[in-house]
Amino acid sequence: MRRLTLVLAVFALGLAALATPALAGGWAVTTFDDMPGQLVSGKEYALGYTIRQHGETPINVGKTEILAVAASGRTLSFPGRAEGAVGHYIAAVFFPAGGTYTWQVTQGDFAPQDLGKITILAAAGTATDDKKAASDKTAADKAVAADKALTTDKAAALDKAAAAEKAAASDKAAAAEKAAVASKATAAEKAAGGNSPITAPASAPATQSNDPVRSALPFAAAAAAAMFIWRLVTMVRSSRRATA
Repeated sequence: MRRLTLVLAVFALGLAALATPALAGGWAVTTFDDMPGQLVSGKEYALGYTIRQHGETPINVGKTEILAVAASGRTLSFPGRAEGAVGHYIAAVFFPAGGTYTWQVTQGDFAPQDLGKITILAAAGTATDDKKAASDKTAADKAVAADKALTTDKAAALDKAAAAEKAAASDKAAAAEKAAVASKATAAEKAAGGNSPITAPASAPATQSNDPVRSALPFAAAAAAAMFIWRLVTMVRSSRRATA
């Protein structure tokens, strides 16, 4: 039983060592082949490098790539392909813009190796990634300022519309109140006109004359007519008597 248990333990340790080289191997180091003196944007470079376990023994890893991060936060990935001797890889590296980048090499199950910073020269007629980032930041700031201005203008327009609506409502209320007062006054005047007595005009047209001569003429005419009739009757009687 002891011998069987020992065999199984050794077998399990062997499987673990084969499955997890990172745990069994510890650490690895990447060294580049001949590096160009200066990298320029817009140009592709084939960078060769070798991964060595413990910095000595070349070793093949599952996946490796070169990662470069620009000042703007943009990340560039350049996969490495195995070529040549054991542990040797080549990656096609291309920087679209100049500037300062931080870069590293991933080493399969081993920890990535930090390569520090690298400066890429901008090709003639092109801007650096740093300038592009600054330009993008300026554009973003302008967009934010424009949004703030638009918000302020919209708030001012809303306040102005609210003030105009309030003034219109006030004018409407004043007009309604004025109309109500006028209506009450008209009703009061009508009520006063219906209850007031009818008064005669201050001066009536004169239909009769106050002259005494004109007033006596009818009586004189009547008296003269009566006297004439009496005289006529007397003469007729005297004439009849004489004839008899």
